[in-house]
Amino acid sequence: MTSDFSNEYAELIQKAEAAEEKGKWQTALDIYFEALGVFPLQADLWHRAGICLQKAGRSNEALQYLEKASMLSPGTIEFELERGDIFFNLGRFDEAIEAYNCILAADPDNISALNNIGVTLQEAGKIDEAIITLDETNRLAPDDPMVQSNYAAALIKANRPDEALPLLESATRCNPSYAKSWSNLALTYEASLRLDKALNAHARAVSLEPQNASIHYNRAMTYLLLGDFAEGFRSFEFRRYLADRKPREFEIPEWTNEPLDGAHILVHAEQGIGDTIQFARFIPLLEDLGARVSVYVHQSLNKLAQWFSGTATVLKETPNTTDFDYQIALLSLPFRLNLKLADVKMEKPYLSIPANEKVLRKRSQPSVGVVWSGNPRHPNDINRSIPAKMFLPLLSVPNFTWVILQQGERANDLVDCSQHALENSPRFIDFADTAKAISELDLIISVDTSVAHLAGALGIPVWILLPYLPDWRWLLDRNDSPWYSQARLFRQKAPNSWDPVIAEVKEAITQRKFHLGKAASSISG
Repeated sequence: MTSDFSNEYAELIQKAEAAEEKGKWQTALDIYFEALGVFPLQADLWHRAGICLQKAGRSNEALQYLEKASMLSPGTIEFELERGDIFFNLGRFDEAIEAYNCILAADPDNISALNNIGVTLQEAGKIDEAIITLDETNRLAPDDPMVQSNYAAALIKANRPDEALPLLESATRCNPSYAKSWSNLALTYEASLRLDKALNAHARAVSLEPQNASIHYNRAMTYLLLGDFAEGFRSFEFRRYLADRKPREFEIPEWTNEPLDGAHILVHAEQGIGDTIQFARFIPLLEDLGARVSVYVHQSLNKLAQWFSGTATVLKETPNTTDFDYQIALLSLPFRLNLKLADVKMEKPYLSIPANEKVLRKRSQPSVGVVWSGNPRHPNDINRSIPAKMFLPLLSVPNFTWVILQQGERANDLVDCSQHALENSPRFIDFADTAKAISELDLIISVDTSVAHLAGALGIPVWILLPYLPDWRWLLDRNDSPWYSQARLFRQKAPNSWDPVIAEVKEAITQRKFHLGKAASSISG
């Protein structure tokens, strides 16, 4: 490189870096593009432009520039790590692992690549493979707090908090300023229901990284589990900064407690179907404040949403933003309405099926619907779903019609159990179909999934089977639910222990220990 060449190159880089420091991504990119016209063979320049494109939210373009950098400088570890990280952030996990493996081909013990493969496998739901990879990484770098923290996170997801705890205690000792270790330590304490310790660890993590949305979100879950809705829903608002949690964005002002008399407000659903059903109870509160309300929900809920209490209009097409004064994400309503735990209770069902939609079906004995699994791609599926065959002792109880409500890829898990008289429900087109089916039944027995919320909203007796660490909404140390008056909760007494739960449910139903539903007159002792 000649002196003039070096000076010109350095000057362009300096200008671009100055623009990046001010967050002026397009200005920086314009400089990088100009520089590439002069220095097209500089791998570092392609790399810098790629990173800037990523910061500007143009990840797919960033990949093209990083790939060019790798072509010009094969084997540069930094370039492959960046490519892998972008693939990871895009959810393209196989391609992320392929990029990291390129590094391992040249350097089999590269800690960064091994660590990133483990984290990627974990995000892809391949927990066992993640644990194997991170265990190997931890043996190679036994004092690396980042590796210890990620290894522990995988163990937590595998319901092995006792193994995670010493790793995180070591990580926080080795580097007490690493916020992720404290956040994962909080999750470990929470997994064993040591919630005071969990809150202390969350507080330490927040103090170290006060702008880290993931840390705030995790702390929100602990507060909500404890029934502290004020702190919980305040921290829950940080979800809007998380790619996999943030609500839809609309070019409409967000409602932040402005007067609503005469205003038109859009309430839009987010996250899971169960969340939408559960939080729909709050929509009429906006009407009480004088608002005209329109709701925008998942397509599978369009018909059902018309059956909720209140007079809200259900939108089946993408909302026209000019029609509204305000918008709010459904799960933000408790925060904006300043609701406490006592405010969620409903004295009567807030979902009712119109008379012309009801299907009356006569059965000769009490009918019980069962659901053993939620969405297999749910991040907590390993904890909340139950292997179907564990239900067999329950389904052997005589004098009941057992109706399989399970849908999806696990619907046929009991097809070979011909010795049990089971009635299979039809394939449901949407949740209105599901609602009509369960309204015919006397009792629903379900894991924590959308069917449990649907039964609760309809006022159908529902028994909900919960893991040792339940989802926040079911709280702790109680067998009833403030959300649903007809719900009864059956909890694991120890992690990964479903047999005693099934035995408890079997005893309860054998002794007819449940409120009577539709077919009450047909049930005898």
